[in-house]
Order: sequence, then C-alpha cells, then structure tokens
Amino acid sequence: MTTNLERKKEIFNVGGKAYISASWSPMKAAKNLPKIGKAFAVPISFLIAGGENIQSAIPTAMMMLFEQLEEQDITELFSLILQDVWSKSTDKALNIDTDLENIDELLQLTANVLKQHYGCMIEGKGFTSLFQVMVPLHQMAV
Repeated sequence: MTTNLERKKEIFNVGGKAYISASWSPMKAAKNLPKIGKAFAVPISFLIAGGENIQSAIPTAMMMLFEQLEEQDITELFSLILQDVWSKSTDKALNIDTDLENIDELLQLTANVLKQHYGCMIEGKGFTSLFQVMVPLHQMAV
C-alpha cells in the first residue's frame, strides 16, 4: 500500500523559488474535487462552450469565477489546494503569506498543483471514461 510519504512528489519553480508538492491519493483527490470543482467548473465550461468566440467569453468567465470565489472562502480553497506543498529551501510547510511574494506567484503555484492532482481530467481521460459508463447506465435505468 502506498502512503502519502511514498507518493510521487513534483518540484515547481515559482518566483525563483522551488516548492515541493506531494501527489494526492486517488481518494483524497476525489474527496477534494467537489470543493475545488465548485469554484472552477462553471467558468471553465462557459469558456469551453465559447468555442471560436473565446475572446468574448473570457470576461464573462472571469466574472463567474470571481463570483464563485466570493461565495466560497477563498482562503480555505487555496489552503486546501496547497496543503501538501512545502518550500524546498526551508523544508517547511508552505506559508502562503510569507513564502510567496504576490498573487501572481500564488496563482502560478496553485495552477501547477491543480494540474498535478487533476491533469488527467483536463486531458479528458477521467471524466470522459466516467460519462461513457454512466450515460448508458442512466438510460437503462429510465
């Protein structure tokens, strides 16, 4: 059985500093998915639906994202996403307010960590396969 200590770790360089992030187990990623997905699902789906008019969809998608982040406690969301990240130089758990210089570094690190934990879903393998199984099951049940 693989423990969190044995999980794959990735190093992200942000703002000239290195951060180490431990990969989440499949169950931990699944448990955190609703909390994280709630903030990003609607804006991202709006962008995807924008198709060729992506440029005109960006402002609306950003507004949707900010509304979602305002409804949730954004500090809890960032803490959740970055909970298994630590500074390589100090070997201590990440302290968002003291280790990162600005919001750009916060967003860069968050994007890297989200890709680490949920990148397979962005590539389409996870959700696509799940929906291919669930839709026929739903149709048989109706």
